[in-house]
Amino acid sequence: MYVILATLTGIVGGCITGKKTSTAGRADYGFIFLGDLHFDRPGHHDMDWVCSNYPGDVVQIQDYCRITEEHTPGLFGAISGTIKERPHPVFAVVQAGDFVEGLCGSYELQRIQFEEAKTFAEGYFKTVPFLISKGNHDITGPAAQEAYRDVILPWIGGQLGRAVTQASYAVRRSNDLFIFFDAIRPDLDWLEETLRNSNARHTFFVTHKPVVPFDARANWHLFAEEGAAAQRERLLELLGRHRAIVLCGHLHAYSLLSRKTAGGGFVQLAANSVVRQKEGAIEKYFVSKDAYGADLVSLEPSFSPVTLEVRKHNLETEKPEIGFFEYARTAGWCFIQCCPDKVVVEVYPGCSQTPWRVYDISLFGGNYTIEKAKPDAGRRHQREDTGMPEITVEVEAGIGSFPGHK
Repeated sequence: MYVILATLTGIVGGCITGKKTSTAGRADYGFIFLGDLHFDRPGHHDMDWVCSNYPGDVVQIQDYCRITEEHTPGLFGAISGTIKERPHPVFAVVQAGDFVEGLCGSYELQRIQFEEAKTFAEGYFKTVPFLISKGNHDITGPAAQEAYRDVILPWIGGQLGRAVTQASYAVRRSNDLFIFFDAIRPDLDWLEETLRNSNARHTFFVTHKPVVPFDARANWHLFAEEGAAAQRERLLELLGRHRAIVLCGHLHAYSLLSRKTAGGGFVQLAANSVVRQKEGAIEKYFVSKDAYGADLVSLEPSFSPVTLEVRKHNLETEKPEIGFFEYARTAGWCFIQCCPDKVVVEVYPGCSQTPWRVYDISLFGGNYTIEKAKPDAGRRHQREDTGMPEITVEVEAGIGSFPGHK
């Protein structure tokens, strides 16, 4: 069963104490987790092609170009500085897809975008590999999939010292298994074979699309399509059986939740790394199991009215299986530490080097419990009326358990 201990000032009885992390001699290693980045520059696009084929994305491209210029250097600088200060090894930067904006218009331009994004990342992370899970934007546009094959896969393989020929690949670190799963062309046979006879201490499942929907866009998760119910159940069973820790992006929001399955439970952590301001505003924040359900569609009232009832149904179907749920509209990065008996997640807003949340999402221990999370007196949360249950920061202990866990 999962034990989740949360406090703004540290882990109670865990690896972290105080605002400044101190884990020397405790953690085996750590790694950075990033959500969507959408690296972009104006010269990456044939704008005539964009205006003809994706006219609604012109403003979006302009926005991502500005963010790449104004804020991504600060984000990467804060992360690289943190890596240098850590007393234990840092395994990698793990990025959950939409590394670039895509929509370039030709193979040549898409290749340039990938090459410049790769060079940019290498400039900050010279001592650790930068490992990617493929996102939809990474392969959107003419010959984008071919450019991904020709630039990104060899880059990943070069960092790992072996050939990587597809976007789904697995990496071992210590006793742990990292599975990078292609959410655009999901292959459950490959996943099942990769997990067969696995004795991994911790299994990290890195994918672009969420496994469990968690906001208004509750039809944007893996196997959400009509007719994919059997595939979805198969995926859930595999993740539950291996007590996976799912790391995802796609929805441009932060979320931490736990989900039961017949074979066990897993945790899902979603991050967004499209940083629009250095400080990292935290909006629409709530932490409550009761907040999960059909009312999440009110987070974006105007999104896809034609799919409203489907999205409500998806959320209500998931609701009985959710044990813990936290959500915030924010951007930033995470540092994840793998200790002998726990996995500790530090959540950083914007380009900050001071954590906003610190959680132990261990796969060991007794009943699923949550320590009280104290309000952060130094940060003003911007909370909006979303039609959700009352926002609470004081979390109940023992709000759920996973039957059948050993």
